[in-house]
Order: sequence, then C-alpha cells, then structure tokens
Amino acid sequence: MNAKSDTSQPVKPLAGNCLHRWIDQDSPYLVSQVCDFCKLYRYRVALVSDWEYRAPIPRAGMELDWP
Repeated sequence: MNAKSDTSQPVKPLAGNCLHRWIDQDSPYLVSQVCDFCKLYRYRVALVSDWEYRAPIPRAGMELDWP
C-alpha cells in the first residue's frame, strides 16, 4: 500500500491539540466564535449557558472531491 502525502497544503491541528484563537462570528446565538486555527465553532445561547461546541467549519471556497 502506497500512501501519498500532499505537503503543499497546510495541516490544521486537531481541535483537542489546538491552542485556540477565538474570533467572533455573526450568528443567531447570543455569542458565537470560531477558532482561527482548527475552525472549531463554539456558541452560547444565553449569558448563563455553558459553551456548546460544533465540528470544524469547512473553509469558504473549499470544494469537495466527488468521484
């Protein structure tokens, strides 16, 4: 088995290993942010709510390779 490695694309860190840098986002939630490095999304529905987390958001312009 021969695995190819494309080193031309930057590798984003896994969310658990990332030193997050949160950027505010517009959303229907009271507060929402996305990490500039791993693209993990977090939001609060109210000031007394805990943070809720979502999977990384695909970058704008990123196309999927369909067979």
